[in-house]
Amino acid sequence: MGTPVNISVLSTLIYEEIIGFGPSAFARGASLSVLLGLAAVLGSLLQWLLLRKSHASDTIQPDHTPRYTLGKSSKGVSVLVWAFLLLVTVVPLSSMLSMSLKKAYGLGLTASNMTLGNYRYILFENPRVWQAIQNSLTLSLITMLVCLLIGSCFAYMRVRKPSRLNKIAELATAVPYTLPGIVFALSMILVWMEPVPGWNPGIYGTMGILFIAYICRFMILQIRSGITAFMQVDASMEEAARISGAGFWRKWTAVLLPLVLPGILTGGLLVFLTALTELTVSALLYSSGSQTIGVTIFSFEQAGETLYSTALSSLIVVLIAAGGSHCAACSEMGDT
Repeated sequence: MGTPVNISVLSTLIYEEIIGFGPSAFARGASLSVLLGLAAVLGSLLQWLLLRKSHASDTIQPDHTPRYTLGKSSKGVSVLVWAFLLLVTVVPLSSMLSMSLKKAYGLGLTASNMTLGNYRYILFENPRVWQAIQNSLTLSLITMLVCLLIGSCFAYMRVRKPSRLNKIAELATAVPYTLPGIVFALSMILVWMEPVPGWNPGIYGTMGILFIAYICRFMILQIRSGITAFMQVDASMEEAARISGAGFWRKWTAVLLPLVLPGILTGGLLVFLTALTELTVSALLYSSGSQTIGVTIFSFEQAGETLYSTALSSLIVVLIAAGGSHCAACSEMGDT
């Protein structure tokens, strides 16, 4: 939002430095990334120090009694809250949808100025959009599956066999998500261009580096969801299964999976939807043929094709809303 009017923040300045190329482009970008990364890591450490002192037990009956009563003003406050939510969600989305239906930018929203041509172009006339959708779906699905398997296994170890090493590993896994996307993307470039002096694995500039970046960045989402799911299952359930003669696979298929599946699937869907719309990491790591949905929308907007960018964005919002509804359904199943 700030780039067209020459308002730069540190992350966009890093992006501009890197895409400007030149002999010192990466050096300048790396220097700025260190500053931004330090700020992010220090903020995360401060959050960890504050939260580690909180030890709320899940076995205590929650107290839902309101601490403050609003009395007669409760209806007025509720109206203000709902009005604010509508202002920050429905109004921008409605504006984007109306823009995507116009024949040209700047025209009034009348029946004569409305068309579905923008959607027809992005869906049927521009193969680049379908390639981007295919790339994003492939990246998101594989990222989700890998995170489901590895993240859920790690979450189980973190809950059932807690140790200092597991805790450090969890904090280390959170670092890629904590860092600003532009900083993490630059670190991926610098690492995979030549991970070992004299050896270039050929990953940079391919879909492979996007797979690695997505898995590293979004793994913590699955781990946190898995930890929450496994914490809701008392260890006595597993002990009862072992006493009853259940083996390893029987214990998982008959006891654990039915109980934790909604929770870990919710984490998987969160990983999928977050990866599907990712931009900041992909903007630096994509190459020809590996554009993602976020990069395509950004490219449309940068080229002045706002109508196409809003049309594609509207379709993605519908997809996210559908996925979000499924996540909510999974959460309700888990609560039940």
